[in-house]
Parts: sequence; C-alpha cells; structure tokens
Amino acid sequence: MLTITPEALSMIRKQDKPIFLELPKLIRNCCFDLQECPSVRIGEPRNEQDYEKRIVQEVTVYLPRRLPEFALTITISSFLGRKRLVVDGWRFF
Repeated sequence: MLTITPEALSMIRKQDKPIFLELPKLIRNCCFDLQECPSVRIGEPRNEQDYEKRIVQEVTVYLPRRLPEFALTITISSFLGRKRLVVDGWRFF
C-alpha cells in the first residue's frame, strides 16, 4: 500500500507530471539479499513494461512490478533548504 503525505502531494501536483519509484539493483550474496530504498522520480519510467500504473490520491504513480508488498509513504526530505521526494517505511529484505 502506498500513501502520499499532503506536503509531497502538493510538490507533485506543482510538477503536473506522474511519478515513479526506481528500485536500485538487488544485491545477492550467499547469506542474504539486500535491496536499498527506491528513489522517487518525476515523469514516466523508460521501460514502462516493468511497471504497474496506479492512481494514488489522484496522482499517477508507476510502481515496479517487483516492489515488495508493504506499507510505504512518499514524503519530503529537506537538506540545506533543498527539498526532494523520498520513500519512508522501506525495510531491507
């Protein structure tokens, strides 16, 4: 399940474009697998066949087909006055 905070929703609506979650490469080891937190990108993904298109809170969101099923929230992170969209609630698996 994916939710978007009101602040992030406002930032996305100002862009007037869809968003997508980009998964980093899965690192496989003999003892464990590691998948870092996805990043939030503005626009449409290059290879749409790898994504599922959904409408979340009236925003078009492309989610990777291999995204694990747990609750995630898109929110805003700020560093030195620069704001960006981030995913909150990610668990390493």
